[in-house]
Amino acid sequence: MDLEVEVEGTKVKVKVKVKVDTGFQGELLVEKGIFDEIPAEPSDGPRICTASMQCYETYVKLANVSGLGKEAVAEILYSPVIDKNIIGERLLEKLGLVVNYKEKLI
Repeated sequence: MDLEVEVEGTKVKVKVKVKVDTGFQGELLVEKGIFDEIPAEPSDGPRICTASMQCYETYVKLANVSGLGKEAVAEILYSPVIDKNIIGERLLEKLGLVVNYKEKLI
């Protein structure tokens, strides 16, 4: 299931198409180009693990994220190994969004 969110960048909000992954424990994982647009210095982020139990280091920045009329400050993660845009359960909860898998709706 896909969702489009906006991440606050240096000049404008950047539209990002993300995959919804409720098994992802982080908030938002993005590709390097998007991560680099966020005007903050990165810090060491949490390790993230895939379903196959491969774990990777991340970098983190904070930014405003909006989607479906809701907005929240989110931890934006980047991993040099994972080149995907993924929204996780924690950010869906912060935004007050509920996933209805049966009807493929958010």
